[in-house]
Formats: sequence, structure tokens, C-alpha cells
Amino acid sequence: MSAQVERKTDKVAIIGFAPSYTEAPWGNEEMEFWCLNEFYKLTPQIKNFRADRWFEIHDINSPSKSTLEHQAFLKQCPVPLYMWKQYPEYPNSQKFPLNEVVEFFEEKGFLGSRYFTNSVSLMIAYAIYLGFKEISIYGVDMATNSEYQGQRPSVEWWCGLSEGMGIKVIIPPSSDILKCTQIYGFESNNRNRSWMKAQVGELSKRTKHFQQQEMQAQQVALQSQIAQAEIRGAQQAYKEILVRTQ
Repeated sequence: MSAQVERKTDKVAIIGFAPSYTEAPWGNEEMEFWCLNEFYKLTPQIKNFRADRWFEIHDINSPSKSTLEHQAFLKQCPVPLYMWKQYPEYPNSQKFPLNEVVEFFEEKGFLGSRYFTNSVSLMIAYAIYLGFKEISIYGVDMATNSEYQGQRPSVEWWCGLSEGMGIKVIIPPSSDILKCTQIYGFESNNRNRSWMKAQVGELSKRTKHFQQQEMQAQQVALQSQIAQAEIRGAQQAYKEILVRTQ
């Protein structure tokens, strides 16, 4: 097994796929950036993108993980790649030290030492294990109306444990993590509606932003199609001239 990579800074940003990944301080040289799964599909549109570690803690033989695109990325991943085990076909892969991480927290007497329902929880626990003093979490919403809502309590437990251990936790305002619409028994539905209205407004802004990006991509694709058509037309014209001059 490859030796575990030690941290080179006190700050780490854990990055997920929710829209708030765009709020991460990309380019900040004073922190590590941890990405996971197929996040590489989003990297072309991120200015100053950098990943210091990558996490793929799934069965790589499952249909969603055995695609040619994903297998190609795992083979070429340029940074330490944490997986179930070290795979010879993936040069930078190494086994995620689950047993060591669980033992670390069990020795401290924490009841949730094995409370892992998703990759992000494992990443937070690993960051604590390595001794990071600040953990930022971007692109991880797990909203109550999403398919990931069942995984959210585990992430929130590890966030709470981090703060309890004196680690600074940063979560963008747009994320649902560690938030509720109102304090039970003390706040009214009016506050709830105000919060929801603000969330809808923020999501509307993001939707417009991505729509603009989609339109730009469509324009580029259209220009490419036009250029290809012009080239094919010119090629055909020259071929016909050559035939006539023979």
C-alpha cells in the first residue's frame, strides 16, 4: 500500500457537485482542494482549478463507474487517488485508510465513529484525522427535497464533531447543510417564507448563469458546424474542378 500523503497546509476545501462549488476559493495556494467521483467533468469551466487529492470510494465495477471515460480518468489521475484499495491499473491509487480513521475516533469515544453514509462524510473524517485546522465544504447541499437528503445527517454530524474539536468549518450560505428554515417553537412561518424566497432568488440567478453558459456553448457548436460545412463544400468544389481538368 502506498504511504498516506501528509497535509502541507492547515486548510482544506472539500468539493461536491452542487452549484455552490463555484463559490470555492479556487486558486488559493494556502489550502488543499479535494474532489471526488466524476467532478472532472466540471473542471473545464472553473478558472484556476486545482485538485490536490481525489476520492473515488465506490465499486469501480458498477455500471456507472466502469465507463470508458471514467476508467480513463482514473488511469490518468495526476494526484493521490483514494479508493477501496490500491489498483495496479491506476498508478496514483491508494487504499483509503478506513480502519485507521475509525480507530482514531473510537479511541476518543465518539459514538458516530462509523457513521459514514456518503463519500463527503469520509472525506471530512479523513481531514480531521490528518489534523487540518479549517475545513470548507462547497458543492454539498443535500437539500431535503433531493435524493441525497438521507445522507445529509451524516455530513452534519461530522461537521458538528469538527467544530466540537476546535476545527473551523466553512459552509457557503447557499448550502442547506447545518441550516433549518426556522427554529422550532420560536420562529414563525413568515421567517420560513422569507428564507425560501431568498433561496429561490439565489437559484434563479444561478439558473440564468448556467443558461448563459449553455447558450455560449451552443453558439460555439453552431459556428463549428458552419465552418465544417464550408470546408466540406470547398473540398467538394476542388474535387469537381480536378475531375474536369483531368
